[in-house]
This record gives sequence, structure tokens and C-alpha cells, in this order.
Amino acid sequence: MANRRLITLGWIFTEKFGLIFLSMITFVAYARLLSPAELGVGTIIIAIVELVGLVYSSVLEDPLVRLERLEEKHISTAFWASVIVSLLSIVMISGAVMLYTPDPLLRWMTAAASVKILFTMMARVYVAQMRRSGNFKMLASRTLLGKVFGGVGGIAVALWGLGAWAVIAQALIMEFVSIIVLMRAEPRRIAFYIDLRFLRELLKAGTPVAINALSSQTLQRGVNVVLGMTAGANAVGMFNMAMRIIDLPRTAIYNGLLSYALPVFSRRSAEPGRLLGILGDSTAVSGFVLTPLFIGIALTANDLILLIFGAKWAEAIPLLQVLACTVAIGNTAMYATTALVAVNRSQLTIKAEVLTTVLALALVYGFGNVYGGMAAAIALLARMLIITPLQIRGLNAAIGYGWQRFFDSNYRSVTASLVMAATVSYASAQSGLQGYLHLIGNVVIGALSYAVTYSVMHPRWPQEFKSVFTSR
Repeated sequence: MANRRLITLGWIFTEKFGLIFLSMITFVAYARLLSPAELGVGTIIIAIVELVGLVYSSVLEDPLVRLERLEEKHISTAFWASVIVSLLSIVMISGAVMLYTPDPLLRWMTAAASVKILFTMMARVYVAQMRRSGNFKMLASRTLLGKVFGGVGGIAVALWGLGAWAVIAQALIMEFVSIIVLMRAEPRRIAFYIDLRFLRELLKAGTPVAINALSSQTLQRGVNVVLGMTAGANAVGMFNMAMRIIDLPRTAIYNGLLSYALPVFSRRSAEPGRLLGILGDSTAVSGFVLTPLFIGIALTANDLILLIFGAKWAEAIPLLQVLACTVAIGNTAMYATTALVAVNRSQLTIKAEVLTTVLALALVYGFGNVYGGMAAAIALLARMLIITPLQIRGLNAAIGYGWQRFFDSNYRSVTASLVMAATVSYASAQSGLQGYLHLIGNVVIGALSYAVTYSVMHPRWPQEFKSVFTSR
């Protein structure tokens, strides 16, 4: 059992880190082959289409994963409802862009890109089934294959001089290859059947999840838009530099862990005691790795930016430090939303998610012209400080995960990280090292001080963490 879980996690992270590596390659290629305007047009069109697809996916996929039994009628209902909604969306998006712009090129690109919604939604049933069964090897394979074929196709289109079509071609090829791989891996004939009662239940369970996902995506995209309106392009550039450094490890690690966690939590949703145990253990294990990682990024921000990206990005250093601390705080309740989805109680935090998103955007709008990118970083920090207690309150109401369990799961990693921060700050000032030696020295000192402090507080942590994969 332990080996199976470790293999599952291995495939999850192979997918996530592989996607990041491939994304970096294609991004560099596009930066050289496309003009900023071409890249921007393609990115904006795909972002709009993906936002629509994200909302639909959230409504269907997670509720399907958490079902106690997934029957053929459920599969048929979800699949054909997805197809019908996708086709209607393609027509609506194509019609809307015709009213919005007279440019035939933009019309054709948007209409073509909207087909991505159909491919994405057709895959939801297959993805949900494989998440339920733990077949993360196939999920990783289809995503990586899609990314490879999509990247090659997109770069080829860019080499042919077709501009923004490259970004759209990549997205379409990636989704098309992904759905073909899934269908070949699990061939089945899905009868045309829609159970309206089940569909209503699915929509009822999935709507809060979709609103939470939409809130998160609105925050990510909206901060840049509002910051650009109030502080200008330079502030947006600095903020995005810092955010990109944070997002690369966060996206890979968080998505991998949360993708694995939902089916695990769902299987224990009827047994609150076991769910509380695995939630606390998962938080402790994740915090052991993630809290010092992001505190470490904050401590080494100066060296990371100046050595790797150059002095012209020096303004991004304090932004990176604030954002890294924001994510470190978020680590303490990173499974909250997933646990609420598992017990079908995600509506408990939906108002908090929406209101804190609006608050963050309002802060950026109010202070962006004075503080630039720091206004956006502080807004995200303020939102995290507000939303985390509200998430714990929601968990307590749903499954009894209160502040004592929250403290027990996090105090060791937080304490050891603070000791690490103090040790690195003192040693860094005294070492006299420069450049990469200074960076490496800080990393080594930080890792050693954290490991020693954590081990003193919890000598049996290796055995306890191993039990997460062998028990419950």
C-alpha cells in the first residue's frame, strides 16, 4: 500500500514538474519567434477560453470524484451534458466576438480557440474516473504527451510566421491529444442519456466549487489588470517577475498534492475521525517541506533575483519576499478547500472567498498608484491573513477541525522555519561571502538549522510521516 501511494505521488509530480519544464521551453521559443503583440493576443484569447472551461470543469469533475459510487448513468449524464454545454459555449463565444470586433482574424482565432472547451469538457469524466481509481500514471502520461505535441505544433506554427495562431494551435493540440489518449486508455461507449435529477444534484454540489475556482482565477488575472490601470506597465512587470518565481514551485507542488488529496479525503468523508487524522497528517507533512521552502525563498530573494535575472529587476526583491511569506501562511490551511469539497460543504467558505477577492482588488485599486507592485503583494498578503482563519472556521463547522488541530499540525514547521530565518539572517551578515557562494551558504545553513530544530522538537518525525503512507 505504501509503495502504491508513493508511486501515485511520483506520477503526479512527474506530470506537474514536467509541465513546468515544457512550459518554460515553449515560452522561451515564443518569446523569440513572436512579437509581444502576437503573444499577447494569443494569450488573452486562450485565457478567456480557459476561464470558461475552468468553471465548467469545476462544476463536474470534483463532485464526480467524491461520489460514493460512479454508475454508467452518471457517466453518461456528465459526458453528454458537458458536450451540449461546450457546443453552446462555442456558438456564444463566436457570436460575442463577432459583435465585439470587426477584425476577421480575431474572429477566426477566437472561434477556433473556443473548441478547446469541448475537448476539455469531454475529458472530465475520464479524468474523474482515473482520479477515483488512482490511475495518476495515465493522467500524467496524457498531459505530458499533450504538452509535447502541443508545444511542437505551436512552435512549428510560429516558425511558419502565423503569429498568435501558434498559441492557439498549442492549446488545441494539447487538449485534443489528451482526450484521444484518455479514450484509448479506457475505451467505452457512452450511451446518450441524461438523468436530469442527477444533473441537478451535480450542479448543486459543483457550483460552490466553481465559484471558488472562479474567485481564485479572477484574483490572479484581476490583480494584473487593476495594477496596470493604476500603477502602469513597469509595476506589473516587477510584480509578475516575483509572482512567476513563486508560482513555478507552488503550482507544481500544490496541484499535485491537491489532486491526490481529494479522492483520499472523499473515501474517508463518512468517517470524520479518519478524515481528521489524514487531514492533520497531510498538513503536517506538507508543512514540513513547504513552509521552509517559501520562507527560504524570502530569505534568499536578493541573491535569486540579482544573480539570475540581473539588477534591472531589483525592485521585485521586496515583492518576492512578501509573496513568499504569503504562500508560507497559506501552507497552513492548504487542504481546507479540498476537504470541504470532499464532504460537500464548500459553500461554507464561498462568501469569504468572493469577498476577500473583491477586497484584495479594491486595495490594489486604492493604493496601486502610490505603492506600485507592493500594493498588489500586500493585498494578497492581507487576503491570506483574512481567509485562512475563515477557512479553519469552515473546517470546524464541517468536520470539527478546529484551532487546536490546526496548531498541532503546523506549530513545528512554523517554529523551525522561524529559527531557520533567524539563523540565516545572522549567518548571512557575518559570512562575508558574495555571489553564488553567498546563496549556496545560506541554503545550506538554512537546511541544517531547520532540520536540527525540527528534529529536536519532534525526534520521531520520520516514522510518523511514513505512517501517512501506510495507515488510515
